[in-house]
This record gives sequence, structure tokens and C-alpha cells, in this order.
Amino acid sequence: MGRLGAARGLKGWLRVKSFADPPEQLENYRAWNLLVNDQCREMTLRRLRTTPRGLECLLDGIDTRDAAEALRGAEIRVNRADLPPAGENEWYWADLEGLEVRNLEGRSLGRVHGLMATGANDVLIVQGDRRRLIPFVQGSRVREVDLRARRLIVDWDPAD
Repeated sequence: MGRLGAARGLKGWLRVKSFADPPEQLENYRAWNLLVNDQCREMTLRRLRTTPRGLECLLDGIDTRDAAEALRGAEIRVNRADLPPAGENEWYWADLEGLEVRNLEGRSLGRVHGLMATGANDVLIVQGDRRRLIPFVQGSRVREVDLRARRLIVDWDPAD
């Protein structure tokens, strides 16, 4: 859902890079699971605020700059049960990661290694015989998403 940045001030505030849309939506989730050095640590969000430099948060039990700085770079996760269900023709990125990607001719291009937001549309990062960046444009580039079969069909030339 996001990543923690540098400590701000002396009272434990941290900068937040939110991957939610809109970014302030992180405030809807009080229980955060922070991935710090391959260890998951459950924390409770006390406050989220918007500043001219972006989002900042205050977490329960983190009340000094040193304590905040120890969380720098932590990945913010929330429990799947706390998320609203995806709508029709909507998917969480986590559901797409690992899907096999095939083109219209049935050729495997690899698996979804990750996604990235570009502003215009999200982009699939597909890792196979090489790395491919495929725009996630439903109906045009992405023709079918089948979570049960763990497969994604795309209109993409393997030479691209």
C-alpha cells in the first residue's frame, strides 16, 4: 500500500509514499503491517496528515526521531480482509503478480513480475526470456484476466 520515508521532526513523524488511489486512502486502514528487514511488524496508525511535501504519519509507540528512523524504508501492507472487494474488471496488483502472460497466438511471454503506475495507465512488468513492459489497457492490450487459471492474455508481439 505504500512505503515509509525519512523521519520528520523530533516526535516520531514519518514521510509516507502511498500507492493507494487517492493517496490519503491509507488513513482508512488503522492496522498496518510493516515489512522491515524481512520482518513483519504490526503497527497502528495514530494519524495521517497532508503537508506541502506530501503525506506524513504518526504510529502508536513511535514517539522519537530515532524510533521513526528505524522504520525508514519499511513497506506498508494491510490485511487483505480490510480491503474492499475489487469491482468487476478490477484487480488488485497483488492478484496479478505471478500470472502467466500469453499473447493472442498462445505464446508465453513470461510471468507478471510487478506493476508500475505511469500516470496514463499502469504497466505490467513481465519477466520471461527477457523483461517486457506491457501497458495494462483493458480491451486494447490486455484482452483477458483469468485469476482462476492464473493467466493473462495480451495483444502483444513477442518481438516487442
